[in-house]
Amino acid sequence: MSDLSKQAGLLSLADFTRFFIKTLIGIGLARLLSPADLGSYRQLFLIYSTLSGILMLGFPQSMLYFLPKAGSSQEIKALINRTMNVMSILALLSAAIIFFSRHYIARSFNNPELSQLLIVYSIYPIFIFITQLYNSVILGLKEPLKSARFIIFSVVCDLVLVLGVAFFTRDIQLIVWAVVISAFIQWLWATLQLKKYKGGLSRETFIGLKGQLSYTIPLGLSLLIGVLSVQLDKLMISSFFTPEQFAVFSLGAMELPLIGILINSVNAILLPNMSTENPKQMATLYSASVRKNAIIVFPLATVFFIFATEFMVFLYGNIYADAALYFRIYLLILPLRVATYGIIFQALGKTRLVMIDSIIMLIMNATLNFFLIKVYGMQGAAIATVIVSWLIVLVYLLQIKYSLKMQLTRLFPMGRILLNLVAALLPAAIVLPLTSYLDNSFWRMILGGSLYMLLYLLAAWLMKVIKPYDLKLATDFAHSIIKKVKR
Repeated sequence: MSDLSKQAGLLSLADFTRFFIKTLIGIGLARLLSPADLGSYRQLFLIYSTLSGILMLGFPQSMLYFLPKAGSSQEIKALINRTMNVMSILALLSAAIIFFSRHYIARSFNNPELSQLLIVYSIYPIFIFITQLYNSVILGLKEPLKSARFIIFSVVCDLVLVLGVAFFTRDIQLIVWAVVISAFIQWLWATLQLKKYKGGLSRETFIGLKGQLSYTIPLGLSLLIGVLSVQLDKLMISSFFTPEQFAVFSLGAMELPLIGILINSVNAILLPNMSTENPKQMATLYSASVRKNAIIVFPLATVFFIFATEFMVFLYGNIYADAALYFRIYLLILPLRVATYGIIFQALGKTRLVMIDSIIMLIMNATLNFFLIKVYGMQGAAIATVIVSWLIVLVYLLQIKYSLKMQLTRLFPMGRILLNLVAALLPAAIVLPLTSYLDNSFWRMILGGSLYMLLYLLAAWLMKVIKPYDLKLATDFAHSIIKKVKR
């Protein structure tokens, strides 16, 4: 089992834990709060994710690029210290923007009560900016175990404080205070861990910032536009519809979080190791990750598409059954997630190209969202996002082939990917008619999902989609986790 696979697996396990606990928090809040309060709660995080995408400028992500290239411990310390100071300034700016624009935001979201919640919530970025930087720093230093520990610590804080307060009070104002306190505790952890890299604030602190900005500004703008593209449908739904309607849409209008966790974990390990001048090594790493991702992405996308309604009702209750429609539409994006296309440009330092692609994506998304919402309502926003996601991947592939002069067949093992897709779709033809006889939605999901996964594993093995070394990789990783737990 390679070190990279172990690192990616460890990080994925931590992120799966975070996903599980975040899901518990989401389930709890959906069942404890009214749809209006749940809509307000989710709008707060929509505001933060949008604003942080604007202000962070790609500084956390730049750590994955610059730290592996640092030539000495002094250079590493200077880089981290400089970035910490910049992020602290940006965090204060974010807090000020939220506080002073709270009335405008509340009016734009058709939610007058949001302005009061934003007074408390404006404190949140002051703490969370540094915690996001900390995770990227640790990964840039190639210490995924520390990152995994922090991920689990952070999400446990949220579970105890946010869900605990929600359970005992059902008060949205107090719940927001719990969110801020949890962020403060996480900030303390991150600050103490980064203390050895912290220096004074002076003119010398910002030496080298210009070179860093040449990488982070194009990347930051592309990430900003990417965030806006992803959140655009939710921002428009908040503007056109009520908080109650937004709550239903936001629960369903998501890509399967499990896949995002997997891809982000793999990329966080890949990028520092792909920052190389050897195109052949880069292509080998990338192609291997694509094939392995497909083994997980395709069956999960299929099984959740089949049982989307049962899944939403199980998690959030019958009141949110309509969220399944938006969930199914978003699942159509998942086949694209066997790869992350911009990582190649990041590894080669060509972040300007990523920025241009993101601008194209934002313009297309805004245009389609506006027209399709007018025609199809909330469903139109989800359809627009899916269409744009497929189109922008086509743009990426053309640029990889013609701009970077890289052969797509070396990066994407298309024969194996298509064979894997067939192996994922075949069991659906058996599972769908069999499960139609079960009246209980819970048992239909559990028994049908289990049968599907067994049939997929059998088909994938017989069709040689899953190789013996894939099983060895899985068993080796499981053994390494068991050893760590026993220690």
